[in-house]
Amino acid sequence: MNKRIFIITISALCLGLVIFVGCKQDFIQGVKTVETGKVYFPGADSISGGVIPVVNNYVIDTSANAIGFPVKIYRGGFSDNTNFTVNVSVDNSAISGLMQSGKLPTNTVALSPDDYILNPTDTISLGSGGTMTGEITPLVKNSSLEKYSGKVVALGLTISGSSKFDVNAEMNKVVIYFPVDSLLGQIYFTNAGQTNNLVSVIKNYVFDSAAHTVNFSLPIARAGVADMSAFTANLSVDNSAIAGLVNNGNLPANTVALSPGDYTLNQNINLTVSNGMLMGIAMPKINVASIEQYSGKVAALGITITSSSKYMINPERSTVIIYFNVDDILNIVAPRVNLLDFSKWTPVKLSIPTTVTATINPSDNSIWFQGGTGGYDQAGVYQAIQVKANLPYKVDMNVEGSGANNVWFEIWISSKQPVDGQDVTASWDPTAKTLLGINTWDGCGKSAFNGLLSQIQCEVKVGQGTITFPTSGTYYITIKSGGNDLGTTGIKATNIYFK
Repeated sequence: MNKRIFIITISALCLGLVIFVGCKQDFIQGVKTVETGKVYFPGADSISGGVIPVVNNYVIDTSANAIGFPVKIYRGGFSDNTNFTVNVSVDNSAISGLMQSGKLPTNTVALSPDDYILNPTDTISLGSGGTMTGEITPLVKNSSLEKYSGKVVALGLTISGSSKFDVNAEMNKVVIYFPVDSLLGQIYFTNAGQTNNLVSVIKNYVFDSAAHTVNFSLPIARAGVADMSAFTANLSVDNSAIAGLVNNGNLPANTVALSPGDYTLNQNINLTVSNGMLMGIAMPKINVASIEQYSGKVAALGITITSSSKYMINPERSTVIIYFNVDDILNIVAPRVNLLDFSKWTPVKLSIPTTVTATINPSDNSIWFQGGTGGYDQAGVYQAIQVKANLPYKVDMNVEGSGANNVWFEIWISSKQPVDGQDVTASWDPTAKTLLGINTWDGCGKSAFNGLLSQIQCEVKVGQGTITFPTSGTYYITIKSGGNDLGTTGIKATNIYFK
């Protein structure tokens, strides 16, 4: 029994040895011979077909001002792990066929010998994973890539031999490729590329109160991550497209092109690294005093990148035409003035009859509301004002009173003119809004008060005296008060402003 088991075990072991030797037959040539795997590109497998995108696998060589693309080389087998060298050369002959077959983009160009640096040999050594590995790294010159902007470039590599071992003739060729602009792109205005490269700048400005200029920021960038050394882009003004944009309806009919006396422009912009990109800022400075002559119009200015100390310019994004409503700028930067004229206040009987009076006192520029006999009637004063769209306005005044009972005191704005016998409300005019208000039911105005209405009021929860109009035009501001009892002294309003 034991002898039979021993024979089976020995037989199984022998069978295992036969299988092992059979599996290694292509590498081991007899007893104690050295295993001789072949040298090859692992990227030349049947799946990739030897076409390798390297846009995400690169190194920046600042000393050579180049981009390096490491390409792995392996040697098969598990023995004789002493270092050896491998020879690599450039062979671009397959690139045309790969383009025709669709394996490379149709805008691919083969790099010429002046475009790259290649060390023709590399050392293969045993890596940490137990595999004999090496790495050939062709360097592509940044200065050469500029002429290929907008294209894909390719370089074919061939393992031509090694100091030891054979080369796998089926896996000894690869073609690496990458889109140039992904690594070393063109210069462009970041906010160009919109419709006709028009850029509204009304919300992108800095007001220089000392120079009395409005300065608009226009970012310029260079695409790509290679060669991040600083360089200079050169600008000029080109208003030639503005007339055509007006004729085509892309700019308003009342658009004017700014003249040289209306602005200053730094024509040399330094681009340096910012947030991982090469960036710079073009900043045309508009003279506020000069553009007053264009009130009621839209102003436009065309700016173009004409040249640079390095790199090509994106022709489709090299120009921007900035434009802005002149009055919007003037209203924003000009000193704010009170739009109310005390001499233009007009009394209005919002209730008929009414026991509340609104007395206009030119002697001290005050309006004095008195009365109230329990009828909850009211009186008011109003005047017309001219406002600009999209510009914030604020209203306020000083109010003084001895304390009231069941009373309101409010400031309203409306697009309709107040009339006798009609209360100013949102139901009467949907555009009407309360800007500030004392309301004894809400808890203010019951006891004596004297101060800014914006500080005393309790009726308006949002905005509190500020408003922005959707359209320019005429509006009416109304101050009204009424209720049961306005108090012994009534309510007196002074220092009234809307600006």
